[in-house]
Amino acid sequence: MFRSFIQAGFECGRLEWQKNFCLLSGSRHLPEQDMAAHYAIVKAHGIRTIRDGLPWWLPIEPRLQCARDAGLEVIWDLNHYWRHPDPVGYAERVAQAVRTVVPDQTFWCCFNELSFHPRMVPGESFDYVVEQSRTILSILKASLPDVRLVTAEPAHRPHEIGAHALADCADVIGINVYPHELKRDISRSLKDVAARYGKPVMIAETGLHHGHHRRWKGINDKGHWLENVLDAVARSKVHVMGVCLYPIVNAPAWNAPHRRRWDHGLIREDLSIDDSLSHAIMRETGADRFKAA
Repeated sequence: MFRSFIQAGFECGRLEWQKNFCLLSGSRHLPEQDMAAHYAIVKAHGIRTIRDGLPWWLPIEPRLQCARDAGLEVIWDLNHYWRHPDPVGYAERVAQAVRTVVPDQTFWCCFNELSFHPRMVPGESFDYVVEQSRTILSILKASLPDVRLVTAEPAHRPHEIGAHALADCADVIGINVYPHELKRDISRSLKDVAARYGKPVMIAETGLHHGHHRRWKGINDKGHWLENVLDAVARSKVHVMGVCLYPIVNAPAWNAPHRRRWDHGLIREDLSIDDSLSHAIMRETGADRFKAA
């Protein structure tokens, strides 16, 4: 279904409580900055499918073009804790940009953690953001020949398995799992999601964040965490479509974005890499030893 099983995600949230700090800008993941370099590093690791964002406040065409130039398949987030001022106009802009830049490609998209959205964007209810997402999706499907949807909801606790409000129109059900919130085995979440929805499943986000307090103990190494996740996938006996490492670039800390970055990715601010995670990815993808450009 996807070009690569191991995938890379780029943090594209917007922090309203930090004066609308844009995490794409904050991690220099823009076409005029380090976006192409980031893409080159993940490609050198054998990754061909990524998750990235198309926020309404940034030009859309250059982001699509950068991914096309890199030859990457992208699952584009269309809401990642964003307050959309004009959802219909946004959807029309995205559709026009896709027709212009990548008319021959399947348009994969995602609406991130709608169940958590009201906590991050005060005043927008769960029902409101679900309806907004359906509106955006319907406009895209009416305008583009091939639109496919991935859901992305937390799966750290049993009750979160039922949070996928867009499951009826989704092509893949994605779960987000991190050790700092995990209270159940990942293999169990995969089995429960597959059984509940009867659709293809993926891990839409996972990664170990150094410095975060963790409920799940025992691993303090990003490469070992990936190995643990892959072991859980194997134990689940579920046909999992992909595992997305998120975020793949060390991004600004949500509580102090102007002062520091969290250590949670493959790619550091200076474009050097985390050796442990690098080797773990390449063992899975079969890529040659990474060499910085």
